[in-house]
Amino acid sequence: MEVFSTIKEFGETQKETPVILSIGMFDGVHLGHQVVLQQTVEEAVRQNASPVAFTFPEHPGSFIRPGKEPPLLMDAEYKAATLLRRGMKAVIIRSFDAKLSNTEAKDFIPFLLDGIPSLAGICVGQNFRFGKKRVGDSQFLLEEGKRRGIAVRIIESKILGEHPVSSSRIRLALMDGNIEEVNQMLGHPYEITGVVKSGKALGRTIGFPTLNVDWNPQAKPAYGVYAGIVKSGEQVLFAVANYGLRPTLESKALTPKLEVHALDQLDPAKWRSGIEICMKLLAFIRPEKKFESLEQLKEQIAKDKRVAEEVRALN
Repeated sequence: MEVFSTIKEFGETQKETPVILSIGMFDGVHLGHQVVLQQTVEEAVRQNASPVAFTFPEHPGSFIRPGKEPPLLMDAEYKAATLLRRGMKAVIIRSFDAKLSNTEAKDFIPFLLDGIPSLAGICVGQNFRFGKKRVGDSQFLLEEGKRRGIAVRIIESKILGEHPVSSSRIRLALMDGNIEEVNQMLGHPYEITGVVKSGKALGRTIGFPTLNVDWNPQAKPAYGVYAGIVKSGEQVLFAVANYGLRPTLESKALTPKLEVHALDQLDPAKWRSGIEICMKLLAFIRPEKKFESLEQLKEQIAKDKRVAEEVRALN
């Protein structure tokens, strides 16, 4: 994987090849980000250059306002892999630090050129801000690019409904359980990936065996029951899943868990502890709830499965 932790480290590998640099946080790599990345690729083709993404492992707010930064939709490794799948030839994931925070807006392009002498172009979204105290905007970047012979492309925000697609909008929709809107803004179903772990087999005792995954991201989906698709290798099954703290079965759980119950019969030799699964959420069925008895929980899960079957019929 072509991932670099500093601009200079990357620049040393690109002394001859022109570079078109796409810059942004790219949290979620949503539809708006995808337009920026696509324009980066197209500009690279025009200039016979390499399309490259420059981003950060943590939100810059974690350095500027520690403790007040927004929760991330994806970790750095997953983001890098997604950016590469979107056509980037390399990804620079550099921590936001005092040097970047104190770089004046007028010195931002020289800072990039110092690390990447072959820099030929920059692509950013229209809301891009940079430089000390974020005084530089996309228009200033465009003017600085013209002055220094760097082709700068400013990409308009992607509008969905009446508002721009943004990472913050996705976080709110995710927290509200509005998974359909989340999926629209991402351009694909929201994914949960993790390794199946052995559980207490309580689901099996009530007739609903589950695949259990410990999964605790920064930006969490609403606790509750979802319908979706579970995948392991080439095997794909429709499923109903609960994400949350399991209040009926575990009164003192502190960390959330994903519990996946396939609507069709599983092959236990293939779907077992230790395998990695990917759960794609398609619909939110209901919020997580504590039931007074296991019998009530069993009845509710049966209802959830019926709703999930209806979702399956529509997909």
